[in-house]
Amino acid sequence: MTNREAGINVVREMMGDHAAAKLSASADSNTFGAPIAAYAVDQVFADIWTRPGLDRRSRSLVAMSVMIAMRQPHEFAIHMGAGLNNGLTLKEIEEVLIQALPYVGYPAIATALAAAAEVVKERGLDVDKNYTGHRGLL
Repeated sequence: MTNREAGINVVREMMGDHAAAKLSASADSNTFGAPIAAYAVDQVFADIWTRPGLDRRSRSLVAMSVMIAMRQPHEFAIHMGAGLNNGLTLKEIEEVLIQALPYVGYPAIATALAAAAEVVKERGLDVDKNYTGHRGLL
């Protein structure tokens, strides 16, 4: 199996068929940005996400923490979804936000909370029928 195939398999397992097909097509497109997509598939997903030192749940926790600190809500949402697919629970993801709070501050957590609320809504994971979205800080 090539790095490309291994990387696409990891993306498929963590993010689904649609994300895998989209990233594969982008990496193979020979258009602007294709080398960046290829690097993500071949290096990040094939080489880093498959290393033996951490399981995927742990790698998801690290990735989400980095996205919180960098205030990257779109990437946080992607990695939150992957984390859920990797077996994380909402409670564990909430604990990541709590753990990060004293290090990154409320504004970064509020940004991540808003992104998390969208993932929760899209996946139908909030069991409270009165849930109307982000209930975080304000």
